[in-house]
Amino acid sequence: MIGWILLALLALLVLLACCLRMRVSAGYDERGGWVKLWVGPKGISLYPKPAPSEKKLRKKKKPKAPAKQRETPTLGGALDLALDLLPEVKAAAGRFRRALRIDELYLHLVWGEPDPADAAIHYGRAWGAAEALMAFLRANFTVKRHQIQVDLNYQLERPRLTARASLSLTVAQLLAVALPLAWAALTTLWRHRKQSRAAAAPSAAHERKGEEHNGKESSCQ
Repeated sequence: MIGWILLALLALLVLLACCLRMRVSAGYDERGGWVKLWVGPKGISLYPKPAPSEKKLRKKKKPKAPAKQRETPTLGGALDLALDLLPEVKAAAGRFRRALRIDELYLHLVWGEPDPADAAIHYGRAWGAAEALMAFLRANFTVKRHQIQVDLNYQLERPRLTARASLSLTVAQLLAVALPLAWAALTTLWRHRKQSRAAAAPSAAHERKGEEHNGKESSCQ
């Protein structure tokens, strides 16, 4: 009985983990840009990186033994492998596009230019680019909230941009995209290795036969 309860709790935890939403938020303004990764309520700053703690600095100061240089294995037929995986990559990109959700998109552009005529022309082009961007996003992604604003200010010498975006998908959706692609990559790699071994076997047998034949001729002499 206790085993069934533990199994049910484990299944519940796996289900909750799959329903957990992963979110990436990014922004840019005059002070610079930032990128954060959120897994549930916990956020990790990807850029700018947080300052290292004193413990990490002490670990870095310790001298490390020189690592042995290992030969990196080269994978033959990389182009053929990539071409075989291209349909799976396209399918994974389509699944990822359908799973990804734009929770928030904020874009505020203030076009500044001393010349009024040039400023008006560039202001109209900026609005056209913003509308084209929103049409593309609505056609390819699920957009929950968005706010795009373009203003004109003749007193500014250059444009000023403020942007924020938040993208998210669940762990289950990420696994549904990654696992089929990983399985296809492994099976394709295994098939390519079998084909290369089968192609190398006849040549090796032919070389052995040639060596035996040469050995016989030398003994006759």
